[in-house]
Amino acid sequence: MKVDNWHRTEPREVRPFFESIGAERSLDSCGLRIYEDGDATLNTSYELDEIDFQRMSLAVSVKVAEYKAWIGKLKPNELDLVLIARHGFLKRSRVLEKVSLAQELPGQWEIDQKVLSQLGGGRNTSITVAICLTEDRTEKPGSPFIPGHWLAKKTFLLRSRTMPTLFDLRVRNDEDWVAAGYPRKTYYAVDYLGGIDTELEEGASVATVWVHADAHAKLTTGALGDSMQPLLASEIIFSIVLESFHEWKDQTEAAPETPLANLLAKLGGDRPMPLGELKSLAVKPSHLRATLQDRLSVLSVLR
Repeated sequence: MKVDNWHRTEPREVRPFFESIGAERSLDSCGLRIYEDGDATLNTSYELDEIDFQRMSLAVSVKVAEYKAWIGKLKPNELDLVLIARHGFLKRSRVLEKVSLAQELPGQWEIDQKVLSQLGGGRNTSITVAICLTEDRTEKPGSPFIPGHWLAKKTFLLRSRTMPTLFDLRVRNDEDWVAAGYPRKTYYAVDYLGGIDTELEEGASVATVWVHADAHAKLTTGALGDSMQPLLASEIIFSIVLESFHEWKDQTEAAPETPLANLLAKLGGDRPMPLGELKSLAVKPSHLRATLQDRLSVLSVLR
């Protein structure tokens, strides 16, 4: 069933409900198929090359544990199984499918390529299948009561090998820029927060990137946005590398499981780029910029 008007109302920090704690593992057997001729796997994280995104044909295998084992005092017609796609960089999300648990569930949900094209073509996109409350209930401690409260979810992350996820993107309008001390028509600015060579908590980033609301609207629609995203990303990473250089310039190697190690892995292709090579680029900004443009395939999207 396609969805037009379902929306998520729960706050971002909501936690699972102890009354239905058994539901948490009910979606563990859901899987993701990447290619039309492939099989669904239970993996939750995928790193793909550009050629993979070109031939990608996503489908979610729907396998929900028997609800009688975990539903508690809830009723099947109070719960929906939903499929959501979200692109973190573009700050865009779509509810793709919805079905009541009281109905027969599909064996799989195929994801329309047109939808993916609006979400960066699947690059750095999350696909989430979740069980959510569908109607208001009397508020009780430990029990879901607002439409959109989730009882269980499983998220599949699709990451591009050529675009490290180092930063969080936010939007400012004219007045916001002026209040922050910038000219009102600033295109973007990078606030480096620090910690590129430390292991961060899940969801944390080393920088906040602010983009003008007008530019963000263009970046998220049409061919212009598709061509500008890699160029903007290369400039953002360029700024982060230069601003963080003092933190790692005296080191001989990057600590594992850190944003810096992740960046080196993605810049190096088959093997991580040596830290010494990134140091050499950091003291030659024009060479650093050119290398980032090459690794993020800036030119190819302009053809």
